[in-house]
Amino acid sequence: MIFVAVGTTGFDLLVKAMDELSGSLSEEVIMQIGHGRYEPRNCQYFRLAPSLIPYYEQASLVISHGGVGITTEVLRHGRPLVAVEDKGQPERHQQEILRALEEEGYLIWCKDLERLPEAMERARTELKPYVLPECRIHTIVDDFLSGL
Repeated sequence: MIFVAVGTTGFDLLVKAMDELSGSLSEEVIMQIGHGRYEPRNCQYFRLAPSLIPYYEQASLVISHGGVGITTEVLRHGRPLVAVEDKGQPERHQQEILRALEEEGYLIWCKDLERLPEAMERARTELKPYVLPECRIHTIVDDFLSGL
């Protein structure tokens, strides 16, 4: 199953692109569409759920907007991820996050929805397992407090 998630916002461009593409895929597509206006015609969908983790666990591939919450959840669950930057969002922080994670080989950053099929194929073959970075905040706080 391919799972598409857009979080609580709406990302109609991604939902519509995947809806149109789903008819040509051999796998079932399920979408979480948030508050978007476009409702898929060719696959199952729902707006919101208490948790998306059960969907990640069943998915062979996840396609999502580039928000940090969904991105890190999917990576922690070890699923191949195609992250699509939502250029309609006022904050442009997604670019930095997606660039860094793509450079590490943890996800495919799809910058053009017309190239989504290629990005999906690359996600299935080119990615390496996500490694959670070591948390060092405790040493930073300790160093700071030692200097007082």
